[in-house]
Amino acid sequence: MPPYDARGEENGRKRHRAVLIGVEHYTGTRNDLPAVATNLRLMREALTAERTGVLGPDDLVVISADGADSSSGPKGPDMGSRPQGPDMGSGPKGGTPKDPAPAVDPLRVRAALAAARRDVTGLLVVYFAGHGIVRPDGSDLNLMFTDSRVTRDRHHPFVDTLSWRDDVMPELRNSRADWVVVILDCCFAGNALRAFSPAAGQNFALLTAAEPGVEIPPGDPRTGTEFTAALHRLLTTGEEEPVTFTRTVAGIRRAMAPLKAVDGHPWIPDELRHGDDVVLAHPVDAEPPPPTGLALEDGPPTAVTTRGPRSSAQALPRRLLAALAHRLTRTTAVALAGVVALAAAGAWYLLGAPSGGDCASPLELRVLTDPDLKSTVQKAADAYPKRDGHGCRTVGINVYDAKATDAVAALRSSSLWQEPPATCPASGECPRPQRDVGAQPDIWIPAAGSAWQRATAGGAGGGNASSATGSGKPGADAGRSVVDLDRLGSVAYTPMVLGVPDTMALAQSLQTDDPLGTIVTALEAGQPVEILRPDPEDTEGALLATDALYASSGSGRASTVEQGMAQALRPMPSTARELMCVLADGAHNDLEDRAAVLVPEQTLAQFNLSAGEPGRPGCASEALAHRVAHYPSDVPMLDLPFVRVTWAGADRDADARTAAVEDFYEWLATDPDAQKCFTDDGFRGVGDKGGPAAPADDSMLRSEDNTTAVREQIPVTGPDADASASLSDTLSRYRGALGPGRVLYLLDNSTSMADKRVWDGTGGAKELVARSMTSLGAGDSYGVRMAAVAEGKPATDLVPFGPNTRAVAQKAVAGAGTAAFDARIAAGLDAALGTLRGEATGAEQPRLLVLVTDGEDFEAVAEKEQKRLVAEAGKTPLVRIVTVSLQDGACTPGRFGERLADASGGRCLDPADDIAAELAAEVARTGTGDAE
Repeated sequence: MPPYDARGEENGRKRHRAVLIGVEHYTGTRNDLPAVATNLRLMREALTAERTGVLGPDDLVVISADGADSSSGPKGPDMGSRPQGPDMGSGPKGGTPKDPAPAVDPLRVRAALAAARRDVTGLLVVYFAGHGIVRPDGSDLNLMFTDSRVTRDRHHPFVDTLSWRDDVMPELRNSRADWVVVILDCCFAGNALRAFSPAAGQNFALLTAAEPGVEIPPGDPRTGTEFTAALHRLLTTGEEEPVTFTRTVAGIRRAMAPLKAVDGHPWIPDELRHGDDVVLAHPVDAEPPPPTGLALEDGPPTAVTTRGPRSSAQALPRRLLAALAHRLTRTTAVALAGVVALAAAGAWYLLGAPSGGDCASPLELRVLTDPDLKSTVQKAADAYPKRDGHGCRTVGINVYDAKATDAVAALRSSSLWQEPPATCPASGECPRPQRDVGAQPDIWIPAAGSAWQRATAGGAGGGNASSATGSGKPGADAGRSVVDLDRLGSVAYTPMVLGVPDTMALAQSLQTDDPLGTIVTALEAGQPVEILRPDPEDTEGALLATDALYASSGSGRASTVEQGMAQALRPMPSTARELMCVLADGAHNDLEDRAAVLVPEQTLAQFNLSAGEPGRPGCASEALAHRVAHYPSDVPMLDLPFVRVTWAGADRDADARTAAVEDFYEWLATDPDAQKCFTDDGFRGVGDKGGPAAPADDSMLRSEDNTTAVREQIPVTGPDADASASLSDTLSRYRGALGPGRVLYLLDNSTSMADKRVWDGTGGAKELVARSMTSLGAGDSYGVRMAAVAEGKPATDLVPFGPNTRAVAQKAVAGAGTAAFDARIAAGLDAALGTLRGEATGAEQPRLLVLVTDGEDFEAVAEKEQKRLVAEAGKTPLVRIVTVSLQDGACTPGRFGERLADASGGRCLDPADDIAAELAAEVARTGTGDAE
């Protein structure tokens, strides 16, 4: 089909827009980019040139260092109804201050993108020029703004940035536009391609200045950056044919081929496209588009408010002027404008004034929700303004999501939205709601009432209770509460389920009314299985499932649960949908066939749908087995509570805002169109008495694909009165289980190791230990002890236990020698267990004891002593013991090494195993080196 053309007749009445973002000035140590100002001028020219441009000046929103958006399109959302901090939460700046310069704020950009997502129905172009930054593994491209900075916080390393993956792409994925085109001119722009995830059927193109991992030069202030200057030439000098996106890609690559990026890398712009093609410029000999009005003065476009649909009388002057304007002199045009205005006034009088007139800027409501709910809540919010029959939105709704734990912590300490802490600790762990969550919400729709319980524990609206009952993160409740959190009711329901592949053996009687531990035990008894769930920091559903998992695992076993999951899949995806997508790609050694997943029922139902069925996720594939839902009795149902957030001191439009919030709730909970937004995505609607309704005939839960997978009638479970304390404890255990590890190597260095040629060389004891250390990081405590000592003497430290430099530790192991003594295995194990369990560390902190031996002295331990040591190995805090025997047969059932492994949840490895790979994997389950 022909490429999409915003100037085509069929698209003339649609709303088009370009959001041009340029960040020229930076605080702290990051260099300014003076070429950005030229870049913005070039992009304005390229998109709005008289003959070649696809947009008009009125279609531009320019966000730059002038301190205000230069726009003749709709303004951003109303920011003034809530008290704000002095600098919108940007906090202290790093480095030596430069001369004050106008700031480009990520909140302005986010608001502009949200407005474009809602308003644009035709072509949407988004352009960014500035600094870009990624994590050490190249993931999570962040666009940097004036006050952006980098911290040492591993979870939130970037402050006052926008994540392409978490902020920009999700916003644009939900756009109403016919076509979305994004152009990124920044370092690491190509890394955005890793998180390019358009919606199914969406037309979306992404053009990046270079390939992944490549940095680019800052450009010349007079001519702009090389990439944007070349793009400008391509879009303004095309001949004969329109310049489509695909032609642009080919042309820009030819233009950049002679140039080199930073460090001599080839400069190759990159792209991804989802859809056919789109026109970005017309040939120079094309007829200019009809002007939208008479520009009687030169200069930048003037900002105006959003306009609603015009009546035929209102449109008359514009149609006449559009047809004649380019043929008139200035004087004649002024005269004709007056005549047409009089004619329009007469038509207005004869035909009647439009009922709605020009639309005022709508009241903006901000809705914070759980990542598992974002797409459905967004769909419902987009449908809500359409209820106005006059075409004018009286209420605009901006939906955004945040990690469930961050949302709870922010609402408990809501004053930090307005008064961010003046300084942060050296760790970088600094609560900043504007960074971690976003703008101050008017509405909060968490996945479950347990989140509301945690946010309000200890006092109304969050109070000043300790973090033990709230976020679960020490020091998280650093501020005070300045909000009231009023729970109005539920807007939909979905139970948490254990999705079991239908190829696995599990009694149907276990589908309902049994606790999670009982279901998992029966499942594991029948076949090998991996139990997976998303990161409990991110979604409330995953946290509730984790709470039940830990309850069935016993004290001190959370680390075993988490290390098992990490061994199967690392890192753990953030949402239920992302987890299912990862399994669907079929790239994890048949994990998709072995995994039972704890996810919301609606997610399971979506992924069970056959190809071509409405509602089936775009990432779903035939590799993913059909799954049957089992409903654990001890995992509460997700009841999607609608919470009104009222801010102290926000009095300017309090009555109108309260009325708008309540109207939105009533619509969501009772209107059939609103409820259909949820039920179409697999949720259960709200019944007559406020509880979950049975699925309707057209629900995907009743589809042929889900007939045997889900239950129509299910027991209703909900959080009990102690949910806050229990979930906070679960979060603490989870964080401890994934925290820095404690690893102690006990190395048999007796002369028999050298005699049997298992001490030096490839596959020898020293090489095995040194290689496995690559999974240990700077935060881990570890050491190496030599077990061959004189009788009655303790094992000697080769590498003292504690934080170490990995290279130094590996060098010490490589240079170690043997000793002419027997290895004191029993005494060494006793002392090592004492060391690993010592000090005031959390019960869930991962602990690992690695014993490497040739088996001679190991098997010589007396049977009575073996029994005592096996009993000691099973005590808490749990220490996993991995015995590496370099002698065949040492790990057969009943032998000492296997009994130690069974008691501690560890392993016994002998030459029948791939010892090097398996030992490295075991250490990786405890250490944090690979994660760093």
